[in-house]
Amino acid sequence: MHLINNLLLNKYFGSFWLAVFITFCYSGQLLAQQGGTVTLTGKVTDEKTGKPLPFANVFINNSSIGTNADENGNYRLTNLSIGNLEMAVSFLGYETVKQTLRFEQPGVKTVLFKLREGMELEGVTVYAKKNKKRERYLKIITRELLGNSRFSKQCKILNPQVLKISEDDDKHLTAQTTKPLIIENLALGYRIHQDLDDFDYFNGKVFYGGSTRFELLVPKDSLQKKQWRANQKIAYQGSVKHLLSSMVSDSLQEQGFKVYQAIPDSMRRFNTVRTQNGYNTIANHLHNRIEQVRGMRLIRPGELVTERLVVSGTQLEVFFMKKKGRSPYSDMPYAYTQITLPQGYMVITPSGWVSIPMGFEIAGDLGNDRFSSLLPADWKKED
Repeated sequence: MHLINNLLLNKYFGSFWLAVFITFCYSGQLLAQQGGTVTLTGKVTDEKTGKPLPFANVFINNSSIGTNADENGNYRLTNLSIGNLEMAVSFLGYETVKQTLRFEQPGVKTVLFKLREGMELEGVTVYAKKNKKRERYLKIITRELLGNSRFSKQCKILNPQVLKISEDDDKHLTAQTTKPLIIENLALGYRIHQDLDDFDYFNGKVFYGGSTRFELLVPKDSLQKKQWRANQKIAYQGSVKHLLSSMVSDSLQEQGFKVYQAIPDSMRRFNTVRTQNGYNTIANHLHNRIEQVRGMRLIRPGELVTERLVVSGTQLEVFFMKKKGRSPYSDMPYAYTQITLPQGYMVITPSGWVSIPMGFEIAGDLGNDRFSSLLPADWKKED
């Protein structure tokens, strides 16, 4: 998963609110759907020597679907859906490789992966051993990676020692991993293996990216299994995946969402929107600056049966009516998000996972997802 977060505190319509901008580059839905399935085979080798890399990790980025190569570096993944997916391959001491693949026909496909040996992290000052400054920086990194959801306290970084932390002359706090960071989420039942390629924190803003592999934890009993499943459904509620799948099924309102689409400037009746008695209400904006839209207005068929297009040439404003939150409108105190499609569209799966983001940007509540509330791409709502 390549994830870019931009965390900042802005003053908006007279009140402070938290905005998080995310450019999503998630893998597509990986479960077999109508249209046949793909079997992926290949080999993992050293880029220079050509020697096989035995037992390398081969997985679909941001999912729980993966395998290990055998002693000869050969791997095999079955039952993948046609469409787009992002493969990731990792091996200790080597740089993780990511490659986006597109399969338009079912069948057996062969992809070879060549890995290069890892390079040392460069930085002005590197904090690799325990000291007070490193511990302070580690708290910031942990906070930004895990987030502040209801599940954050049940998440823990098990091997913080793999983080190389540095601070440059401009006071940017940066970090990379020497091997995958292991995040244990005892609220949702996952162990996450995160290759952190980039982490940059400065002045309240954070950017980070890498590849993510979900490992399913084994519940100690049926009660814990039920609790994990219940928590996963809570994490799904009001999420980006929930929103997009509701668009596809044209059930936004039934699922608790209200979506408004900005009217192009050339079609607006008035150039300015006036407040009423000092209050900025959404009613003052309706039919002038924004219009409420149904999911069917935003969804178009894709090239494949596993694809849908979300199409909007103007910004979308989204409310999740089942969650209280800050918004620019005095009469809409619910979780508020702005969505922008710079290219006018993006490609998703029918279940609501972004497969081709096209620069998809989010600001607001839905941008607050972190590892404590993140679900893998292959997670299913149905039991």
